[in-house]
Amino acid sequence: MYSSQQLKSLILKKNILISVIVTILFIVIFFVWMLWFITKDSAQSFSTVDTSFQKMISSVSENLLLSEKTIEDHINTNLSLAKQILESNDNNYKYSLEQVKKIYETNLPERYVDIDMILSDKNGNIISSTGFYSNYQKLHFTPTPSNEFDKYPKFISFVPGTRRLVIYTWLKFQSNYLVFCFYINPKIYIDIVEAFTNSKIGNIKEIAIYINNKDRWDSNLKIPDKFISSGLQGENVVKTLLNISFYKKYTLHRYESLVTPLYLKVSMNYANYLYISIVFILIFIITVVIFTYLSSKSSIEPFATDLAMLNTAVSEIGNKGVLPPAGDFKLAESQQFYETLSAMLEELSATMEELEATNEELERAYNDIAKKSEEFKSLLLNISERLAIIAEGYDEDTGQHIYRVKLLSGFLAERLGLEEEKVEQIKMFASLHDIGKIFVPKEILQKPGKLTAEEWDIMRQHTIFAKRILDVPGFESALNIALYHHENYDGTGYPFGLKGKEIPIDAHIVKLIDIYDALRSSRPYKKGFTHEEALKIILEGDGRTSPQHFSPELLRIFKEYADEINRLWESIK
Repeated sequence: MYSSQQLKSLILKKNILISVIVTILFIVIFFVWMLWFITKDSAQSFSTVDTSFQKMISSVSENLLLSEKTIEDHINTNLSLAKQILESNDNNYKYSLEQVKKIYETNLPERYVDIDMILSDKNGNIISSTGFYSNYQKLHFTPTPSNEFDKYPKFISFVPGTRRLVIYTWLKFQSNYLVFCFYINPKIYIDIVEAFTNSKIGNIKEIAIYINNKDRWDSNLKIPDKFISSGLQGENVVKTLLNISFYKKYTLHRYESLVTPLYLKVSMNYANYLYISIVFILIFIITVVIFTYLSSKSSIEPFATDLAMLNTAVSEIGNKGVLPPAGDFKLAESQQFYETLSAMLEELSATMEELEATNEELERAYNDIAKKSEEFKSLLLNISERLAIIAEGYDEDTGQHIYRVKLLSGFLAERLGLEEEKVEQIKMFASLHDIGKIFVPKEILQKPGKLTAEEWDIMRQHTIFAKRILDVPGFESALNIALYHHENYDGTGYPFGLKGKEIPIDAHIVKLIDIYDALRSSRPYKKGFTHEEALKIILEGDGRTSPQHFSPELLRIFKEYADEINRLWESIK
């Protein structure tokens, strides 16, 4: 019981609690929306950067190959002399290559700042070289023979360990390859690349272009990136609380099987959204709490005053049997309640008689409800039977199997001494044990021969499929039967490998009866066993069925009432 002050305090607390719950719900919805917005905004931002980057690398690649003819003319001008020098000094290729390099450095096309010469075998192993490649034993690519269209194959790539671009072109020299390395003037591309990575807009925190897992094109920094190291293919998104990083692999240049990859990393930070959201939410919470407190207090005050006056009036009725004079109520409803209370005193005796009549009517209503309950139970049983017939219609020649399982399972449950309600549930739902087969392909269910391993895997899922139909209130026992009737007592069954008493008793009973009926039933691929043969297989095993699959108590009851089970089976076979 509460006093008016206690009730006032309770209502106030509840109103504040409701406001807090509403606020929390609002915060949750707000943050869900914010996460959705961040995901969508980041994807749009990356799409814009992605499009711009593809245009940039396409433009750079095309620009670098504009001077293909210039390279070929430059090589051809001194090619005969270069070959003579190399052939005349085949014991000292180092010296010969240096001489050839000096020749080709003369009148080098203006977009190239330097040139190196490399002599490699067909596997890319460096025999001799000049300049930068003197410290390397192998090229980072394997030269391929030129084709009828490209006398001088051209491959744009990076100088190993640097962000400098070089155009490699090669030709056959004896059994090896003479490789020309034209170092491209960095001014042609570096400014464009750095300008691109510095054009960060919106929530973009960083734009980085990687040549490999640690070398970057836009910077001299060498920072290993684990996502690129893991073998990035296509596009990948890495998300943390307020940070999103997009990775994507591109191709700067391709010549036949030779590829120069680039990796774009775009990192976005949305911490500013969090700070703004926190401030907004704090203001919202404070406003809601203050408003709730003030509005609750002003609305409860008249109610509490009138309640105290009504409480006094009720006390007077209890003590003296009469109402005191009406007070000055704040609420019209309180005044109306007072007048109604007065009228109720006069009608109390008549109301008692009406209550007796109402009691009789309630009794009749209870009887009607009980009748309706029985009708519903009958309807539920009918639906269960029809669902079972649907399932069996897929892989049984007759619907009699479900009736035998139902009858024999109910009989075994009674002999096992289960509660009457549980027995009724087993009788009602045993016929639904294979309802999940509705979702198994018909060609598997009706296959006349032996199932493959893959088909068995699908067939075994019919126990799980049953949840699609039976996972509803009132069908708990039906779901147990359908889901667990292939579990074995020793833990070797499916779908979950339950063991012993972990298996619901209703499912275990139906399992035993289902196996008994399956042994006795004739199928297109086998002849049914006699009762004695089926009983022996269950009690002693046959390599496929084992007595360890059943509880000892259940086997004892089954064996004890085997003759009656046989008579019941024969009566509806």
